[in-house]
Amino acid sequence: MSYTTVTQVAGMFPSFTQNGVKGPSNTLIQTFIDDVAGEIDAILQRRFQEAYSSLGFTAWQGAFATDQLNLLEKINRYGACAQLAEVFETSGIAAAAHVAKSFEDQFHELSNKLNARDPDGKPQAEGGDYDYLFDPLAKVETPRAQLGGVAGGDQYPDDTSGESSTNVFKKWDRREF
Repeated sequence: MSYTTVTQVAGMFPSFTQNGVKGPSNTLIQTFIDDVAGEIDAILQRRFQEAYSSLGFTAWQGAFATDQLNLLEKINRYGACAQLAEVFETSGIAAAAHVAKSFEDQFHELSNKLNARDPDGKPQAEGGDYDYLFDPLAKVETPRAQLGGVAGGDQYPDDTSGESSTNVFKKWDRREF
């Protein structure tokens, strides 16, 4: 399933006329779109197996909400635009070289976020930026404190009375036991 359309990709190039004598055909643009959509689906299938295991990938994918579809459309569009800009560049359109690099950089940044990879392509231990969007049970970062204990709080006061510790960290707070 592709997430974007030929019209949306062609719209990223204001001076480009679809199916014109100069430039690639709509069929080639659709091929670029399908290629990138396949990469996106591969990331989704690998990263979110637990989320779709009970439904199956196609049913899970068919139930995507607007936010999910908008994000995937953007990734798909930028990936296809990067490939289309390379075609323009090889046709001798010098301005397309800069645009191709911009689209390619944006595509890699977005797909790395979806794939939980850093800019060097290495896995991020904390997960991807879009994990919770596609799997509500995904681990997410939170600004709330994650540790409930205090330093020395696992020790009974009688066991550590000779250590001349203070109660700065609520070490002797009886509510902890």
